[in-house]
Amino acid sequence: MLLASVDLGSNSFRLEIGRVEGSRVLHQSYWKESVRLSAGFDEDGCLTEEVQMRALATLARFNERIKTFPKAQVRAVGTQALRIAKNSPEFIQKAERVLGFPIEILRGREEARLVFEGCSYRLPASNAKRFIVDIGGGSTEFVIGQGHKAQMCESYHVGCVNTTIGYFADGKITDEQFEKAQLFVQSEITEAYPEFNINNWDEAYGSSGTMDAISTILRTMGLSEEGEVTSEHLAILRKLLIQQGEISRLELPGLMDNRREVIVGGLVVLSAVFETLKIKVMHPCTGALRVGLLYDLLDRKCQQDIREESAQALLNWTSVDKEQAQRVQSLSLSLFNQVCPQASDEDKKLLGWASLLHEIGGIISHNGYHRHTAYVLANCDLAGFSRPNQECLSTLALAQRGNLLKVEKAIQRAIYRSQIISIRLAVIFTHTRLPTELPPMKLTVKENGFKLALSTQWLQQHPLTHFLLENEVVFWNKVKYDFELELID
Repeated sequence: MLLASVDLGSNSFRLEIGRVEGSRVLHQSYWKESVRLSAGFDEDGCLTEEVQMRALATLARFNERIKTFPKAQVRAVGTQALRIAKNSPEFIQKAERVLGFPIEILRGREEARLVFEGCSYRLPASNAKRFIVDIGGGSTEFVIGQGHKAQMCESYHVGCVNTTIGYFADGKITDEQFEKAQLFVQSEITEAYPEFNINNWDEAYGSSGTMDAISTILRTMGLSEEGEVTSEHLAILRKLLIQQGEISRLELPGLMDNRREVIVGGLVVLSAVFETLKIKVMHPCTGALRVGLLYDLLDRKCQQDIREESAQALLNWTSVDKEQAQRVQSLSLSLFNQVCPQASDEDKKLLGWASLLHEIGGIISHNGYHRHTAYVLANCDLAGFSRPNQECLSTLALAQRGNLLKVEKAIQRAIYRSQIISIRLAVIFTHTRLPTELPPMKLTVKENGFKLALSTQWLQQHPLTHFLLENEVVFWNKVKYDFELELID
C-alpha cells in the first residue's frame, strides 16, 4: 500500500510518497518545489494572484503523481502562510480542485507534533529526550519528546522567509541588520526558555530546509564532518554573509540556488534559537512534517488514531460525567447510522468525539455549557485534530440544544444536518442521565428534513421527553426544515 503526504509550506511545497511494510513507511519518492507563499502577501494580508498561480501550478504537477490514490491514503496540509492569509479559504477551494484532495490547515502545535513524529522515525531508536527545531518559511516549531511521542510543542511566527523580508528586503546584509533581526527573533521566542532550554532535553536536532542548507554548507566547507552545527559555526557563516554583503551575490560552498534568497533569514532564526536556549550543538535530521503525516495516516488506517487519545484526555481533564457522555455518544452514532448508513468513517468519528465531549464546557459554567463546549473545542490544542476537524466538533457541540439559527449555515450541508439531528435527539432521550431502556425508534430522511417514528405508549409514559420532541419540531421549522414525529401504536 502507498501513502502520500502533501505539505503546503510557507516556503516550499513538498510531496512524499511512502510504501507501507508492516509498521513502517519506507521512502518511495519525494518532490519539492519552491513556492514562497510567505513572500507573496499584498498590503491587505492576502496572497497575491502571482503566488497563487505559482502554487496552483505546483499542485497540478503533484496531482499527476497521486490522482489515482484513494482519498484515505492521502493527506494534504497547509501551515503558517495559509494560517494567516486573509484569503486563505478562497485559495484552499481552488487548491483542492487542482490537487484533487482535501487540504487541512494545521494549527501550530499540531504541526510541531507531526514534525516530531516524522523526525523520530528517521532517527535511530533511543530513549533519550529529544529537542527538535523546525524552521519553516513563516514559522518555527519547537518540540520535546521521547520515542515517537511528542511531549511539549510550541510554534512561533518567525521563519526564514518572513525574517528575510522583514529585515533584508533591500537585498543588503549588514552587521547592523543581522543584529536587529536576531534580537527581534529572540524577543519572539524568549518565552520558550523555561520549557525548552538545555536542561530539559538530552539531544538537539534541526529539521527541514534551513537546517539542511546550513549543514550542507558546513560539510562542504569541511567545518563539520556529519553536518552538526555549533554556535561557532553560526558565527563563521554570519561573518561570511556580511562580508559578501548582498543576497543576490551570495556564493557559499554547498548553497543551492533555491536557498540563496532565504538563507540569511534562516541563519538569523537558528542563531537566535542557539542564543536564547543556550544550545551547544545541534544535529541535522530528515523527515519532519511530510513523514509525520505519512505515519499519522498509517496510524489511522491501523485504528490507532491519536485523536481518540486526545479526546479521552480532554474528557478526563474536565471531569465530566463519563457515563452520560458515553450514553450520548452511543445513541448519536446509532441514530446517525440510520440516516447516513453510507457515511464515511471520518464523519462517524467526528460525531462520536463531539458527542463524547458535548458537556466539557461545564468546567467553565453549567449555564450555557454547550456554548462553552463549542468555544473550547474550537480553540484548544488537540493533538491529531486539524482546524476543520475542530470547527466541526465545535459546530456539533453548539448545535446540540436550543435554537438552530446559530448553525443555520452548517445545516445547509446534508452531512451536518444528519450529525446535528443525531446528537440533538441523543441529548433529548438521555436527559434523565440514568440508564434507561429506550423504545425502538426509526429515524429517516425525508425530502426536507427528518421523520422519527416511535411508540405512542412510551411517549405517554415519558411526558418530558415528548415535550422536548415537540419543541424540536418548532426549532427545525424556524430554519425551514421539517422534523416529523410519527407515533406508532
